[in-house]
Amino acid sequence: MINKFLRLLFALPIIIVLVGVVTVNVRMDYSPHIEVVAGDTINIDLLKELRGLKHTLSNGADVDMQKMYPEGHLFINALYGLAWCNFLQNAKSEPNIYTNEGHAEIQNAWNKINSDTGRSPFSKELPLEYGAFYTGWSTYLLGKKLSIELASDRDEKEVVLFKQQCERIDSSIHERIYPVSYYGAAWPGDVLVCIASLSLHDKLFQVKYAPSIKQWLENVKTKLDPHGLMPHAIDPLNDEPTENARGSSQSLMLIFLKDIDREFAHEQFKIYKVNFLDSKLGITGIREYPKDDYGIGDIDSGPVIFQLGTAATIVGMHTLDLYEEQKAASEIRSMIEAFGFPFQNDERKTYLFGLLPIADAFITWGHSNMSMKQDEVDFTVFHIYSLILIIILAVLLWFLFKSKKPSSEGSLHVPW
Repeated sequence: MINKFLRLLFALPIIIVLVGVVTVNVRMDYSPHIEVVAGDTINIDLLKELRGLKHTLSNGADVDMQKMYPEGHLFINALYGLAWCNFLQNAKSEPNIYTNEGHAEIQNAWNKINSDTGRSPFSKELPLEYGAFYTGWSTYLLGKKLSIELASDRDEKEVVLFKQQCERIDSSIHERIYPVSYYGAAWPGDVLVCIASLSLHDKLFQVKYAPSIKQWLENVKTKLDPHGLMPHAIDPLNDEPTENARGSSQSLMLIFLKDIDREFAHEQFKIYKVNFLDSKLGITGIREYPKDDYGIGDIDSGPVIFQLGTAATIVGMHTLDLYEEQKAASEIRSMIEAFGFPFQNDERKTYLFGLLPIADAFITWGHSNMSMKQDEVDFTVFHIYSLILIIILAVLLWFLFKSKKPSSEGSLHVPW
């Protein structure tokens, strides 16, 4: 009896891994669920993801994320609001049956950010009030909100606030290339969102910041890392790189850089692609560190597995699609569907069993700006590795449960 219990105990993790491997391989055959609703082509999976975030945020997911990440509250609300902006912007007809819901959710996300709770992790006394991270993301979301509203429907107070925050950003980048996000700490990725807000201003209103943006880019080009990329972190005292380019921040910066300067963005993307786009065991992903470097995960990167960064890869899906690398983007989308273990019902969809809503926010934001078309992908190499693993696991189970031949010891021996 005890022997049988021990065999079951050893077999359980093998069975779990075996089921997981089979499930992952099956889920890789993925295409977004597309339907025509009231004359509009809708990505139903994306709509379910948005409503999944809506549900978790209504239950305080942003407060929970703030306990896990220094900017969790702002980040999840900003990404959620931007995903709704993209969803409405990509709709062929406006208004449509989702317009009221979308605008209400964007407004709710903005209200949360533009509140004492939203600002509380940041210092008002910084040279750029509340720092580059808060100012960049809050201003960009507000600008995107205004961009999908009719001029007659815009709240004049929000228009004034958007213009005021752009003025503060402009003033700040004349003092430093990279204004700080916290005392003594500055990240180019945060400032890119600030500059994207200025670029968005000039698309929405009278062109005003083009000279400032041009000068800022010229200054940036004098402070690139050894690969020729914008660095991950800099010394706020002299704007010198303190940490070279990393996949998580590069994936994010390239999304915003394309709206600021397409030519420079494509130059940066070519270097990024050479140094960070990689494949391990037949899986396409984005490295957290360049191919000539290695490192471990941290709060920015999330887990780093075989040098592929989880944050870099999730955001990189969006980046690759934006720079017309649709095949690689589709491979990552399928891989996220496989390894993200999504749960869905008729209304909602969440990833990672709903345990990490900030991951859902990044995935949903990425999906919201991607083509609905899924390019043909090939996971043959991964399937072969998986088959080898399945065979090994099956053999282990066979050894655990195979019937033993009866022992001849102690049996009756009759001499003839």
